[in-house]
Amino acid sequence: MWFKIQNQQVKINILAKPNAKKTVLLEISNQGLHISLHAKPKQGEANKELISYLAKILRLPKSQIILQRGEGSRHKQVIVPLTITVQQLLDNPISFCPLYEKKSQ
Repeated sequence: MWFKIQNQQVKINILAKPNAKKTVLLEISNQGLHISLHAKPKQGEANKELISYLAKILRLPKSQIILQRGEGSRHKQVIVPLTITVQQLLDNPISFCPLYEKKSQ
């Protein structure tokens, strides 16, 4: 499972792909959210881009997104509060992934 709910918080597994042309949610699998990042994996640039992107799609302040594991790895885990938008992602993840729509057409 790519997420775990505990104490009104959600742990989300992420597979980050830095050095991409744009930042986008590519896929959702049992391993986690596959997110391409338009940032280099040095000096924390990719991690900052990841936090910014998650804040945007989950409608959360950056300060509420905690990078718990994987600071220097492609395999990361973040903790976010369980909000309505986060619950929508958990209930219907495909709606957050615009590339799924393109693949099915």
